[in-house]
Amino acid sequence: MRSPLAATLPFLLLGAGCLAPSERSIRLFSTAEVAGDFDSYEIRRVGLLPFAGAVLTDPERRQIQEALSAELARSTPYEIVLLQESDLEALEKSEPHRRGWYRPRTILGIARRHHLDGLLFGTVTSRRFYPPQSIGLEVDLVAAETGLAIWSSSVHLDAADPRVRAGLETYYEGEEDWRSALLSPERFARFAAFQVAALL
Repeated sequence: MRSPLAATLPFLLLGAGCLAPSERSIRLFSTAEVAGDFDSYEIRRVGLLPFAGAVLTDPERRQIQEALSAELARSTPYEIVLLQESDLEALEKSEPHRRGWYRPRTILGIARRHHLDGLLFGTVTSRRFYPPQSIGLEVDLVAAETGLAIWSSSVHLDAADPRVRAGLETYYEGEEDWRSALLSPERFARFAAFQVAALL
């Protein structure tokens, strides 16, 4: 969820489209909002916090965090720093989805500790582990300089949708059996992470 102050910035809405990594063209189901002054921020080193979401166990939190980290490393120029729950122990937690904004002390504290230019906050908004699987993700990039969300993305994927299955087939093209992603929560979540990372 974006800070109310960030919401006043001019945002550009990016809709679902297509991405062509290498020779592939994969339909995007994700959307993103980008602050009008996004390019004015110098972002090089970004901390990725553990995902929030009541539907997750700790191993699942780490799994999705690592999946998004891998996808961001492939698609962005940023150095991604994986943060753990222990990184937050001495700091005041933001709980942005309950409060509607990020606590500046949380942002500044974590950023200074790890020499970060920005922080990525992710939430799993929905999850169905049995076929047909589904997953919803929301991710905010918050600038350490201002504490404002300068980029926000969300995606909801449902394997019952033939277009999502077609996207999975293209994403896992060349692998022995892409259909395993229809059964594996880890592989399905990796596709969702790709969807989010593709717009940053």
